[in-house]
Amino acid sequence: MLKKNLVLLSYGRISEYQRAIFSILSFYSWSDEADLKKVRTIVYTDDPSFFRKHLSHIEIEYVMLTNELLMEMLGDSDYIHRRKVGVIDLTFKKYPAGHLLFIDSDTFFIGNPAKILNGFSTGTSFMHKREYNFEEGLQFFSAFNQGKYPKAFINYISDRDFVVNGKTERFSKHDYSWNSGVLGLNAAFSACIPDVFKLTDEFYVNSQWFISEQLAFALVLQKTTAIVPTEELVLHYWGKRQKVLMDAFIGDLFPDQINELKEKSYFRSLTYKLKKNVEDDLVLEQAVLALSQKHWKYGLRKSLQVILRNPVRLTSYKELLSAVKPES
Repeated sequence: MLKKNLVLLSYGRISEYQRAIFSILSFYSWSDEADLKKVRTIVYTDDPSFFRKHLSHIEIEYVMLTNELLMEMLGDSDYIHRRKVGVIDLTFKKYPAGHLLFIDSDTFFIGNPAKILNGFSTGTSFMHKREYNFEEGLQFFSAFNQGKYPKAFINYISDRDFVVNGKTERFSKHDYSWNSGVLGLNAAFSACIPDVFKLTDEFYVNSQWFISEQLAFALVLQKTTAIVPTEELVLHYWGKRQKVLMDAFIGDLFPDQINELKEKSYFRSLTYKLKKNVEDDLVLEQAVLALSQKHWKYGLRKSLQVILRNPVRLTSYKELLSAVKPES
């Protein structure tokens, strides 16, 4: 039976391992048994023993991330997210006929992934969500004093030829960034991985934008496939505050309560609650940051969203008021 590959990258510290374990358990809790029989789970990690201790009931292929392999994945760069491209490349090389679903460790499923697992048709790909075109991204990041990165990126791609899948292509400020917390790739896309590597390196060298790997995947996939969003199936808590929130929650599950998550119905109900908590916190973070930097229009709009989402949460009001309080 030709299997599809579920791939995760997790290394460096315990909180990363715990996130990945939670993500894997969410995938298995939401998936149909028939689909799971067609899935091979591959975890690239520097500590397989930690995973085996908590996931002994799941058949997992572990790839040991030695220091040498971690450095090799960086190439001539210091850009750590290049390693995501690296593990996808290694997986395609080992299983060239297998379709691939990569998920970031800071994700968890909130719905049945059958749409992805049964949707790996030629010319179709999956990413987490479409975020903004690059012109909008410049405005958004400028509101948080980080506009120099998208500005440098737009300047680099404008009026320049790039090669994607053997064809000359042009990118512009009107193209879109897609979140790469989820990457569902047909096996045929392996031919484009060298292009993703090359663009990742070029984008990072010329913009220093921390999402350069995401930009490379998004642009190559936009030129070669129809991208399908998966945000209704997967929650991606990439923000710093949301990671703190989730790390505290997940950390409390280890080691005593982790076995409870093997019960599918319990885990599914848990993800509904976590989804709301994470999304509420993200809106609050955006409001507080905008207000503290005196971006009033955006800050007030987000503040209204905070109140409407959870009108009885008093700590939210305190944070919002603190953000507009004059410095003494």
